Amino acid sequence: MSSLDAKAEKSNPLDNAKSYKVYYDAPSAAKIKKMQQYDVMIIEPVFYSAAQIKQIQQNGTKVYGYINTMEADNWNTDLMGQLVESDFFHRDGQRIHYAEWDSYLTDITSKHYQAVLMKEVEKQIVQKGLDGVFLDTVGNIDNEHADQPVVLEQQRVGMTNFLKSLKTKHASLSLIQNWGFGTLKYHTYPYVDGIMWENFNYSTVANDQWSKDRMTDLQKLSQSQDIKTLTISSVQGTKSATLAQKNGFLHMKSNVDLNYNKF
Repeated sequence: MSSLDAKAEKSNPLDNAKSYKVYYDAPSAAKIKKMQQYDVMIIEPVFYSAAQIKQIQQNGTKVYGYINTMEADNWNTDLMGQLVESDFFHRDGQRIHYAEWDSYLTDITSKHYQAVLMKEVEKQIVQKGLDGVFLDTVGNIDNEHADQPVVLEQQRVGMTNFLKSLKTKHASLSLIQNWGFGTLKYHTYPYVDGIMWENFNYSTVANDQWSKDRMTDLQKLSQSQDIKTLTISSVQGTKSATLAQKNGFLHMKSNVDLNYNKF
C-alpha cells in the first residue's frame, strides 16, 4: 500500500476542528482550562508534562507540539550539543545565521540531523502523549533556496524523507507544517494533515497574485489530499477571518506582533 493510499484510508484529525490556538509559554492550571475550550492547541512541549497534556486532551482537544525543523536555536543548548558541523547548511563555507532569533539554518539532507530531530520528536511529542507535531520553519526551504533549483530539490527531498521516516515509525502522529507551500505542493503532501499560513492579513493577501495562487493550490490540496490550512492574522481580524473562511481555511486572530505567549 502506498503512502497516499494509507493516507486516504485515515481521517484527518483536523477535519472537524472549528477553533485553534497557538501558545508557546509555560502552562498554569487556569491556562490549561482555557486550552480545553479549543479543538486544536499548538504548544511548546518542553514546558509540559505528560499529565498536563492529558489534562488538555480530556475534552477532545488535539495537542500538537512545536519542533523547529530548519533552524537550530542557540538557546536550545541540549539540541545544539548534539549537532555536528555537517548538520548546518553552509553557503560560501559559512553557516547562515538569523540574528532576530539567534539561530542557524540547518541541512535537512543530513542523516545525522534527521536522527537528532527524530529523537527530539520522540522525547517531546511521543513520550508525552501529544497528538501530533507542528513542524516550524519548513518555509525556510523555499525562502532560502529558491534561486538554487538543485539545492532546493535536495532540501525538499530531505524534508520528505524525514517525514516519511517519522510517519513510518510513528504512524499515529498527525503533522502540520509551517509555510513551505512549494515544498508541500510537490513533496510533503502525502505525510501532513495541515499547513499553517502566518501573516494571513487581508491587506497583504487579498489582492496579491502570489497569495491568490497559493490559495488556489491549497484549495486543490484540500480536495485531493484532505490537507487543512490554518491561517493567522495579526491585523484586520474580521476581514482576514472572512477571507480565510471563504477559502475553507481555519483562522486564528493573533496579537499584533504574533506573540504566541499571550492567552
